[in-house]
Amino acid sequence: MSNLIIRTDNLLITDPALKHEIEDVLTSGFRLLRFPDYLEQFFAHSYRKLALKNMLSNAVYLVGLYVIMGIVVFVQFAGQDKGMFTWAYVITGFGLLFINVCARLPNMDKAFHWYTGVTSMVILTAIMVSATTITDPIGLAGLHAINIYVVIIIYAMSKMRFFNTVIWCHLAGLATLLISRTFDLHFTQFEFQTFFVFANVIGMGIAYIIEHRERAMFLQGLLLDIDKAEKDLLNQYLEKLSREDSLTGLANRRYFDERLKMEWHRCLREKKPLSVILLDIDYFKQYNDHYGHMAGDHCLTQISRALKKEASRPAELVGRYGGEEFILLYPNIDATQIKNTLIRIQQRILELNIPHEGSHVKKVVTASLGAATVFPVKSLDPEKLVSAADQMLYKSKENGRNGWSNTQISHCEPEQQTLINLV
Repeated sequence: MSNLIIRTDNLLITDPALKHEIEDVLTSGFRLLRFPDYLEQFFAHSYRKLALKNMLSNAVYLVGLYVIMGIVVFVQFAGQDKGMFTWAYVITGFGLLFINVCARLPNMDKAFHWYTGVTSMVILTAIMVSATTITDPIGLAGLHAINIYVVIIIYAMSKMRFFNTVIWCHLAGLATLLISRTFDLHFTQFEFQTFFVFANVIGMGIAYIIEHRERAMFLQGLLLDIDKAEKDLLNQYLEKLSREDSLTGLANRRYFDERLKMEWHRCLREKKPLSVILLDIDYFKQYNDHYGHMAGDHCLTQISRALKKEASRPAELVGRYGGEEFILLYPNIDATQIKNTLIRIQQRILELNIPHEGSHVKKVVTASLGAATVFPVKSLDPEKLVSAADQMLYKSKENGRNGWSNTQISHCEPEQQTLINLV
């Protein structure tokens, strides 16, 4: 049972929270063949699909058994009185054909247990009634055996639910009694008990065993799916931890380096520019000393949210590069375009208007930025781009902070930088 994940009454059936409840149901033994409602509804749907699949996959075997049974009866007992067995055999054939045809009609899926039950009742009734027309003891004994085979085949192949089996078996017995009384057919109490009680008790027993086994397998399948769901959730969580900074939710340095290499090779193939921005919050140590580390963490999360808005297009990425350092990746952005981005980022941080009494630049939080742009070539390493951006960040700090500088590199050394200070 795979991919067993659907909703029942807005409840995820493989929710890990249900694991202990399902284990308790499995341990209980469910001898009355009944689950709690949230499981029973889904089991009924699952079991019907399984029964349909089983019926269709066993269609060839059913036909083969039916033909073999006919050959045995009509050849081995060719010279003996068979009474109305021929008609019962024909009715059985039409019944099996009817079930097989209905099983292939999707619109009839919901009625599977109904049409299999009614058809099984008709077949059993026909066989038991035909027994009243046979006087030869040997032929009657053969019909007894055939009746048992038919019961086993019908209930095993169709996977009828146990309580359905009980109902249709008793209805078949009742119909046999009514027909035999109506038409004054020879049917002693002993013969009726032999046919009905013995054969149908076997059928009901088979149905009980099959359904109990399928219910156990159903629960075990759910537990396997829950274990898989828990493993997937754990893997997702571990993957998230390996990629995200726990405080800001931004990409961590490891994941940023992976994406940088990936975008580097893509821009190299497509001959597109690649830009990186490094950002450092000005006088952040003084901010922590003055307002406390909790306020510092809140400041970092505010800035991270602002930066996300500036790296929202596909392939763009913003990450936390260090304590108060952030890094942004911009594929397909050249040196001219990156200037506009630097200005917007600088403005966004100022618009946050986060008080900073310990700053030597302004009384609000500011940042220094450095950017570098390159058209990747094979002779360069992606780290050169980050190193160039870091040099530009250092220049911004040297020139009084709260500013930005950028450069474009063609080989290993940055070209002439442009420096702008915001007053």
